[in-house]
Amino acid sequence: MLKSLFISSFVIIDQTTVDFDEGMTALTGETGAGKSIIINALEQLCGARASSSLVRKGSKKAVIEGVFDMNDSIQKILDELNIDGDDDLIITKEIFDNGRSTIKINYRTVTNSALKQVAPCLLDIHSQYQTQEIFNVKNHLKILQSFMNHQDDSLLSEYHKYYFEYKKISQKLKKLEQEDLSDERIEYYQKQYDELKDFEYTDEIIDQLEEELRMMKNYESMHKYMTEFDEAMSNKQGALNQINDALGALGHMSNTEAFNELYDEFYNQYYSMQDIVDRIETAFDSIDFDEYRFNELQEELFTIHRLQRKYGYSADDIYQAQTELKEKLDAALNREDVLADLNKQKEQAYHEAYQIAAKLTSLREEQGLIFVDTLEKQLKDLYLPDAKLKVDIKECSLNDTGKDDITFMVSMNKGQAFTPLNETASGGEISRLMLGIKTITMNQNQMNTLVFDEIDTGVSGKVADAIGLKMHSISLNNQVLCITHLPQVAIHADHHYAIKKSSHDEETYSTLAVLSEDERIEEIAKMLSGDVVTAEAIDNAKRLLQG
Repeated sequence: MLKSLFISSFVIIDQTTVDFDEGMTALTGETGAGKSIIINALEQLCGARASSSLVRKGSKKAVIEGVFDMNDSIQKILDELNIDGDDDLIITKEIFDNGRSTIKINYRTVTNSALKQVAPCLLDIHSQYQTQEIFNVKNHLKILQSFMNHQDDSLLSEYHKYYFEYKKISQKLKKLEQEDLSDERIEYYQKQYDELKDFEYTDEIIDQLEEELRMMKNYESMHKYMTEFDEAMSNKQGALNQINDALGALGHMSNTEAFNELYDEFYNQYYSMQDIVDRIETAFDSIDFDEYRFNELQEELFTIHRLQRKYGYSADDIYQAQTELKEKLDAALNREDVLADLNKQKEQAYHEAYQIAAKLTSLREEQGLIFVDTLEKQLKDLYLPDAKLKVDIKECSLNDTGKDDITFMVSMNKGQAFTPLNETASGGEISRLMLGIKTITMNQNQMNTLVFDEIDTGVSGKVADAIGLKMHSISLNNQVLCITHLPQVAIHADHHYAIKKSSHDEETYSTLAVLSEDERIEEIAKMLSGDVVTAEAIDNAKRLLQG
């Protein structure tokens, strides 16, 4: 749920803070007052592209900050992004006058792609443009899947295993069939494979060989420094002998209480230092410079580095090249057998994928009938009593969603033939269809804030009233923010905000404020009668609000 919204220096909004509650909230105002700016601000919090034109004239930057309730889906994404969670999720976006922007989630700077991972769990914004997405048949499967609460996910996951295997084998076949496999090409592959076939290293082994060579290269200088160290520590005038003399002198005072503990501590430190010196000398003695081994290492690493430059710097890259060359040679020398085997694998993968795709089709057909029945009941409430729908599923070539080409077909009036949705419905009908769809799909996910931007365009009267009632019914389980110009819709809101525009010193300002009961009556009256609020309009507004 959206709990609060702070906007500063954004377009024509100077500064405003709005607290939102559960239920349905109506946002109203005259044309040009800035209702769309609120939508733009919310879209910025969902990852919309920033622009310097969004910064209020004369300001260095615009700031938008939204505070949202946390839920399990958001917490999971924050864990993946290594962002600390809390009871609230705070998203802050700053847009500078040079077009740059910064984004913070819970006060930690993030990328826009990270914000877009979180955004689907925050808001579902439906403007007139987005309502038109129902026209696009590519979205019809997504809508059905949303209604199904993604019951097909497990089948899809199994399907993808075989479908992508089928695609992979198909690509390999195509490449093999098109590839030039002349004697010269085979000889070239053989030469490359011969230099790789004996490669048996891991990245760890290569690192060990390089470290061993590095130690040998440094042996001469290490020997010099070790000699200096030994002389400084262990000869007659060395540090250990001098410390031992000092220990003996201190020992003569150790029977005195003031020096007893100090002597023991000094004694322990001396023998600890002696132990460290012995370990240093042992470590150096373990380094054995072998000229034969030194030359062998240089040659071995020279060969490895040459292969790395040619085939890839990790051992896995080289093994991959080794495998690919082996496959190419096998394919060249046993072309017909390899092609036959690949075709067999391709047919098997296709068969498995098709079988699962058929199960997906059956599930979608079954759920499509339930979807149609449920949606038609909603449309009756929205004064589309004769509207009939059909989920038309035609078979198409296998793709990443199965083998289903899904189109919503409608008949808006009695006796009218079913036709594709985008060829029949009017703007007002489309708005009601989308609202009906949202009503039956919204409860299926955790994202519980719905924003409607003038979804009531193209309707009036009892239809507008029905739309308001439907949005209020959605708000019983989900937070609804509704920008509307119709009083029949606004009266159904639990909370009412007015967006007002004013001018001062040749500057235009837009503000957003919650309305008291009397202010709300006056706002509804304005929506009924225009700028001149009559006593009759006030009475009508009161009657509408009283139901």
